[in-house]
Amino acid sequence: MTEILVIASKIYTGDRVLKGGYIYVKDGMIESLGEGPVPEDLTFAALILGGEGRVVAPGLALAADVAAYPIRHLKPAPARKRELYRSLGLEASFTSALPAVYELHVHGVTTIFVEYENPELATKLSETVGGSYGVAMNSCWDFRTLETLRGLSGAITAGACGGPPMLESPPVYTPAVFEMPWKVSEEVRKAAGMEAGGIREGVRAELAVFNFSRPPGMLLDRHDIDLNTLYKLGLRVESLIVGDEVLVDGGEHLYIVDKHFSEARKLAERIAGV
Repeated sequence: MTEILVIASKIYTGDRVLKGGYIYVKDGMIESLGEGPVPEDLTFAALILGGEGRVVAPGLALAADVAAYPIRHLKPAPARKRELYRSLGLEASFTSALPAVYELHVHGVTTIFVEYENPELATKLSETVGGSYGVAMNSCWDFRTLETLRGLSGAITAGACGGPPMLESPPVYTPAVFEMPWKVSEEVRKAAGMEAGGIREGVRAELAVFNFSRPPGMLLDRHDIDLNTLYKLGLRVESLIVGDEVLVDGGEHLYIVDKHFSEARKLAERIAGV
């Protein structure tokens, strides 16, 4: 898929709001966006998403201990999580991480900085699930393997020992746990050396499409709210686009499905005593 057209009642670019507009993505990059009717030459895109009552926001970048998802209710300390990662190994850590990645994606997070002992988990998620990933280094740990960051968004220091905050748990892995989700996302991008987030021509597409044509967000597109407030609502996205990939469509993830939840539940039962 190389061409995606998103039509929306409102588009939050990050520094302004477009009303009744469109976004045209080609080869993963935002080639055109604007207000008003879609130019005729863009209406032949391979995939057309959105529509009346849809609101598009820039996807967020957040750090999260995704592989610790099965024991999140215990609020594990860094040492406990490190013990868990080492005992699981890469394949089981991947299985353990999928429900957290699902939860982040369906709430508009497009770039996830993954806490792990090395970049391997972030790389496997990128190659298998899709989306953008980086490495979240817990500052309590000694890292020596970050030279293998090829294809990832970079690395940040995060966690209990300082740096940008990671998602708090329990009970959820969603941006709504933060007082100002968009601000936190921008701080994470800056810490990783990434360019500022937002929707503008010439940048890689990271788009979260919300459906405000029906409850629970119905008619909220008529109100003037900012991006922090939008993400504080905790709404699931209708579609999530990263580059030229659609990861979520119709409110459901296209690559993380029921069998993955079943596998993660079995794994959680096995490691309950870790």
